Formats: sequence, structure tokens, C-alpha cells
Amino acid sequence: MVELLPALEGFISTAKAMASFDAFRRNRKGDARALIEELKANSRLCFRVISDGVSPETVIPHFGTTEFDRLNKAGFNFNLLQRNRIPHFPGIEKTDLASWTDKTTEALIVNIYDKIKNVQSIHQFASGHASIRRRIINIHKRILLLLRHAE
Repeated sequence: MVELLPALEGFISTAKAMASFDAFRRNRKGDARALIEELKANSRLCFRVISDGVSPETVIPHFGTTEFDRLNKAGFNFNLLQRNRIPHFPGIEKTDLASWTDKTTEALIVNIYDKIKNVQSIHQFASGHASIRRRIINIHKRILLLLRHAE
């Protein structure tokens, strides 16, 4: 299992993360709800690679960006998912997620999808790239940070 920072430890198991996504989605409607469902599906795929040992090459084609692309094209305000900036979570300062403190929800969501598209591109044109698993872990840490931020 991936070593995650203390701020995200409550979301380490698949079941806990999926329950948190359900709680996150509960008070949302329409476009926001669709995006949360897509993020949930992408998180589940990350768990398959990280926890279950599924090959990244098997998972990558199943990552979804359809809802994000549709909403981004329409000018959707991703900050509607969580209006507050990302707070300083205990333990985050010594991790690769430290730079996300005080950034917007929109910046994090756009970055998550940018990373997903980058992994898909690498998979398509440079299959077997050595750092694919590490990139999926980084995507997943960002998704879990978003989930923690949305609590």
C-alpha cells in the first residue's frame, strides 16, 4: 500500500473512500454530481493499481474524463464543489502535496484531470513507461486530497 500522509489516512481503504464520495455527492445535483461520480470511478481504478496489484496498463484505458471535459468546455465553476481554499492539513507540509495548501478546488480538479490525460497519453505513445505506476499513485493522492478537502 502507498504511504500516504496523515491528513489522508482516513481515506486509505477503498470502502472508506467510496463512502466519502457518496457523502460528498449527497448534497450535490446535476453537473457537480456527475463529476463526483467520475472522480469516484477514477479513484476506484487507482485503488485497483495501488492496493490490488492490477497492471496500470489494464487500468489506464478505463480512466474517465468525459464529464470533466464537458463541464470544462461549458465554463463550469469547479469551485462550486468546495468554495473554500484547500486548508493546511496536519502532516501535509512534508509531502509532495504541500504546495496545494491555499489553492482553489478548481486548480486541484484541473490538475487531477491533466495528470490523468498525461498518463493516458504516455500509455498510448510510450507503453510500458517505468513511471506509470508512480504517476497513478500521485493522481490518487490528489483525488484523496480533494475528498479530504470536500469533507
